Amino acid sequence: MSSWTAYSQKTVIAFYDSAWVLTTKEFAKYYRVGALDTKKYKYHGKVKDYYINGGLQMEGTFKANIKVDSFYFYYPNGKLMTKGLYQNNLRYGFWTNYYQNGKIKDKIGYYGDFVCALEYYDEDGNPKLINGTGDWKTEFYDDFTMDIVQIEGSYKDTLRHGTWKYYITSILPGTSQEKELKCIEEYENGVFLSGKYFWANMGTEDLSRPTMRILPETTKFDKLEKWAYSKYASREEYPDLKFLPKIDSTVFPVDNLAEFPGGLDSLTKEITKSMKLSKSYIASQKMRSSMFRIMIDTNGKLKITEYLSELKLMLSPDNQLFNDQSIRAIKRLPAWKPASRQGKNVINHFILMIKMDNGDISVELSSMNEKR
Repeated sequence: MSSWTAYSQKTVIAFYDSAWVLTTKEFAKYYRVGALDTKKYKYHGKVKDYYINGGLQMEGTFKANIKVDSFYFYYPNGKLMTKGLYQNNLRYGFWTNYYQNGKIKDKIGYYGDFVCALEYYDEDGNPKLINGTGDWKTEFYDDFTMDIVQIEGSYKDTLRHGTWKYYITSILPGTSQEKELKCIEEYENGVFLSGKYFWANMGTEDLSRPTMRILPETTKFDKLEKWAYSKYASREEYPDLKFLPKIDSTVFPVDNLAEFPGGLDSLTKEITKSMKLSKSYIASQKMRSSMFRIMIDTNGKLKITEYLSELKLMLSPDNQLFNDQSIRAIKRLPAWKPASRQGKNVINHFILMIKMDNGDISVELSSMNEKR
């Protein structure tokens, strides 16, 4: 993070995933540049959010994380998408939305919980709603339900009037991703009359009040203000964010897993060779096992990080002997070839199990780090 000091403020670069959750550059879809109070973790002054390719996504002014004055939002192609005013962290007054061709799409009025379309034009610029009267169509991504919501309705003197229809299209993997009618509501001069909500495979529910939301605020800002962070964000990556945990490399994927020279067969032979178990012990035992978390560091050195077998004091003498010999064998192993990520050696965590079944020793090894 690059920085300049002004009291407790630093200009920081923070990376975010597709859900606007703090992550590392490696997994980022967006990044933010702004002056951050590194004691209270609040932004001050001009803040800019970017697509990961460097295109501007948003620009606006913050005062201790409170959005104030004019904000601008952009399409990935660089065209202006939306502009409007925030007052005390809420959208306020008249906001203008644009098509990607640069033409005005609609003008929306915000005042507290009141939302009203005042103007609406099709992509050719033909007016469909003027001065709060006419037909309106819009769509938005509801990042809470992860659906595309499409709305068709009419206004009369800024009040909802007639039939309003709400369609959803789920974009989640494994869903049909087809447009479905979700809700119908009837209004007269702004007064809700009736409605129906269509549940998937569960029939229809009669509504006694409005159900669907119109242009809800994105959860992006809520996540950013609360500093929601992913398993990849760490204090090592962001040294100014002291609330982050220290790196837990069990969650970081690797490009190449750490390897024992000769593979699993050689690992099994080395462990078997190092375990000193008498013939009488082996003959008296049918099944024994010990399980450990191990870490292979950037130099290939192995360290046992956790004993996953029963507590030592609770082990029977027979299993204690097997456990002790397993630990002895693991500690005598030679160096491994370390894991790598983007050409650099990195830590790799494994679950290692050593089993004996009727005298035959076998080894199971499972990486806790995903392989990309």
